[in-house]
Amino acid sequence: MEFLRWLVDYDLHYARAMFAPGGPYGAPAMIGALLVATLWYARRRRARGRSANLKGFLRAVFPSRVVLHRSSLLDMRLWALNAVLLGFAYGLLAIGAVRCRDFVDGALTHVFGAHAPLPWPVWSVLAIATLGELLAYEFGYWFSHYLFHRLPFLWEFHKVHHSAQVLTTFTEMRQHPVEIVFFVNMIALTTGAVFGVNTYLFGAGAHPFTLLNGNIVLMIFLLTWGHLRHSHIWIAFTGFAGRLFQSPAHHQIHHSTNPVHFDKNLGFALAVWDWAFGTLYVPGKAREAMNFGIGETHGDFDTVGRSLARPFLRAGEALAAPANPSAVGADLSGS
Repeated sequence: MEFLRWLVDYDLHYARAMFAPGGPYGAPAMIGALLVATLWYARRRRARGRSANLKGFLRAVFPSRVVLHRSSLLDMRLWALNAVLLGFAYGLLAIGAVRCRDFVDGALTHVFGAHAPLPWPVWSVLAIATLGELLAYEFGYWFSHYLFHRLPFLWEFHKVHHSAQVLTTFTEMRQHPVEIVFFVNMIALTTGAVFGVNTYLFGAGAHPFTLLNGNIVLMIFLLTWGHLRHSHIWIAFTGFAGRLFQSPAHHQIHHSTNPVHFDKNLGFALAVWDWAFGTLYVPGKAREAMNFGIGETHGDFDTVGRSLARPFLRAGEALAAPANPSAVGADLSGS
């Protein structure tokens, strides 16, 4: 009984964090996305020489063909499962960045010995910590994403996300639990390692500039266009900006069924690791025609039960099958 009470308390704590001001589904993030969508709508109407109105706004930002699509309704169910019901479980399965930080700091101290923190200006330490955490977070995300696209047995789990035939805010959590746990722990490893190095060099006060208790750059992304990555709203960063940051158009290209777009734009907020490793596709200002989904096999993921169970079966088949590079390439053609 005591364990059940603790489990409920933990789950409520996690749910509150999801919807807190600094959480991914808190009011600031959702309002920020709505404001950016409003600016997009107003600019588009002005470019067409038309006046803006509420009815046109609702049709443009919340089209019924997207909101009421069967794929969107499944997104909502998986979002409730992952973001609310199972969120506490993912927290319990995470090794944690703090644990990684302490391990790395202790290892460096053991190898090189203890020393006084470097007497650098506070602003420079905070700037280094901010950039280091940002790049580490993004690398952990990019590398995890790369593995889920390139390794056939992991791709079977990632198919759940790519099976979405329309994109909405809820598509973010249209993921298999195996994928969520993998990503969370990989990011904990990369960010924890950087925190450990910074702690060893500059002391326990080496933390990043924050906004709503999160890395300031990641929070600006979340509070503006972050939730529009999974949407039909084409906002494209081009040129040098498109090589630094992931715009909504970047991620829509990632979900495209066009072979030219396969395995591109694997980053979260930044495009720098895609740029560095050759997986970047910079969108143009004009919207590209594209469809989403994984083709004929989408029926494997048309219910919550199938979305959770089928990947285990398919992953087992992928692990048992002999290596066949051409078969891998063919299967990834839906990515």
